Amino acid sequence: MSKALETVPVATTPQITHPEIQKKPLSWSNIALGAAIQTFEVSTLGQPFEVVKTHMAANRADSIATSLKKTYARGGISGFYQGLIP
Repeated sequence: MSKALETVPVATTPQITHPEIQKKPLSWSNIALGAAIQTFEVSTLGQPFEVVKTHMAANRADSIATSLKKTYARGGISGFYQGLIP
């Protein structure tokens, strides 16, 4: 082996130290608030999809566009939220 290969310095990467992450405790009120917000979000955003899906299941010949048009013609914007409040 040649002497030049023996003396080649090897590059080292500096060690990066990360501060330890500590979790904050969750209170029951935060969990309840998060659950309430999630329930509201799922109800308001998901209900129109459920109405159109149910319409398409009942009327197999209708496309998505036809189901949307018929649902809107039947009840306007509130037609997409039928069944949300009994």
